Amino acid sequence: MKTIKLEVEDSKLDILLTIVKNLKEDVVSKYEVINDSIENKDYHRISEESFTKIWDNSEDSVYDKYL
Repeated sequence: MKTIKLEVEDSKLDILLTIVKNLKEDVVSKYEVINDSIENKDYHRISEESFTKIWDNSEDSVYDKYL
């Protein structure tokens, strides 16, 4: 099974959902619409680098296996 992430403009969402709904039943096992605001996307983009630097070190790797 594979997951595909698509970013779609709000005005085009209905078109895409119609296409997905009209596929054969066994083509798509599930789908989900996630509303990400621009502020949320910016936060993730900005914080990702800092988060990686903080947690990506050998000391933390000992504990990572328990997460």
